[in-house]
Amino acid sequence: MRLPERITPFYFGEGQKHLFGCYHEPTRVTGSDCAFVICQPIGHEYIASHRALRQLASRLSDAGFPVLRFDYYGCGDSAGEAEEAGISRWLADVSAAIVQVKHRSRSSRVCLIGLRLGAALSMITGAARDDIDGLVLWDPVLAGKRYVEELRSLQKQMLRFRPKQKGSGNSDDYIDILGFPISRDLQAGIENINLLATGTPSANHILLIKTDAAGNTERFRDYLAATDTHLEYRQLDTFQVYLPTIDGSLPVPSQLLQSIVAWARKNYS
Repeated sequence: MRLPERITPFYFGEGQKHLFGCYHEPTRVTGSDCAFVICQPIGHEYIASHRALRQLASRLSDAGFPVLRFDYYGCGDSAGEAEEAGISRWLADVSAAIVQVKHRSRSSRVCLIGLRLGAALSMITGAARDDIDGLVLWDPVLAGKRYVEELRSLQKQMLRFRPKQKGSGNSDDYIDILGFPISRDLQAGIENINLLATGTPSANHILLIKTDAAGNTERFRDYLAATDTHLEYRQLDTFQVYLPTIDGSLPVPSQLLQSIVAWARKNYS
């Protein structure tokens, strides 16, 4: 029996560092004991992909899975300023989200779904914890230094079409990427990311998704294939949902989302 969709917004976390989350209850009873946590990208990639990830959560809940979406500290509707954000803080946020979804769903297994930097955080978490059963790594940031270079390049391209302003938009404390400040500490933390040197994830199942034709995921795919996990690799001919569109629309890659849901059903229903 299908139930009405029910989404519960709430705050969680310790002290004053509250995180904002949205818990999607499953709309049908399937007997699955696996819950999903969606790890968002950051900055403009978060804005561009928000609608798609919201749709993904709804489709997973409609398939019978509990799902938690949340904002990292210093992002979205969570506490903190953008300048306070950091990789270690965000890794702790992912762990806090895992605790929350287990508590709310009473699930014994957790699968992390990450897009871009969210995928990198998911991978690092999966290598550090022993209670992550599945990982969905969607266009993961493999090398932090290259990612920062890509962000800077995109910033320069976008500024070509805007009136010139005094100053560079950067300071000694942060760099500006499409209106989102990235502190020097956060930049250093991102640049230290190297998923090929992260360690072996504990996940039994990993789905690696590539939509960026220019992205080089082959070495990472081979790295994962050499572990004990059951790896599925899918290269899909679709748009990069995390990039800004010319008309400002927020498209949803339905085929890709259904591919993730089908993978979840196969492994966790």
